Amino acid sequence: MAVDRYEMLEHLAARVPGDALVMATYIGAVSFEWAAITDEHPRTAHLGQMGDVIGLAVGLALALPHRRVVCLDGDGSLLMELGQLVVMGQEQPKNLTVMVVDNECYESIGWGPDGRRPTATARRADLAALAAAAGVPDTATVESLEDLDRELDAAFADGGCRLIDVKTAPGASRVAPRQTDGFEDKYRFVRYVEKVEGRRIMRLAEQDRQLMSETRHH
Repeated sequence: MAVDRYEMLEHLAARVPGDALVMATYIGAVSFEWAAITDEHPRTAHLGQMGDVIGLAVGLALALPHRRVVCLDGDGSLLMELGQLVVMGQEQPKNLTVMVVDNECYESIGWGPDGRRPTATARRADLAALAAAAGVPDTATVESLEDLDRELDAAFADGGCRLIDVKTAPGASRVAPRQTDGFEDKYRFVRYVEKVEGRRIMRLAEQDRQLMSETRHH
């Protein structure tokens, strides 16, 4: 069994705590549909590199332990850097929930003459079991929206460090591609974090501070 990706993202959006931060893979339909469902809310960081989303989410969760962090990744992206699970299992941030949209194929970048190229999860690889073996305390594989809702309710009610591997059906995105780039996404997200945290993160480069100082003296 597998769930519809768009419906899965809708269920997640309806349950994410209002003060949570989200880190999402930019690759393909996950980012496009999540952005559309959430009206491009600035609390989401869309990350354009495969294989680094979970690691960055772990860092964010450790830096802001009082704030819930939700990570959206894909099976192909996670398989590129399984070492992220080791870091997640070692650190076990209690405010981190990782959602893997697992359609068992490289749908966005992996088409070949025979169609979609399968990922390792289409055969023997079990991402939830890999995460558990790496030390992630709470892991689950879900194949229905009912099971997904139970896992999400537990994740956001009880907290804890959790990875949920959601088996989704392949399929084209229901929305148009996003019209922003990584620079815009980065600054929008960081400015949002600065606002809700009441702290400065982005600072002027040294040469800019020097230039402004020289300008004031003239």
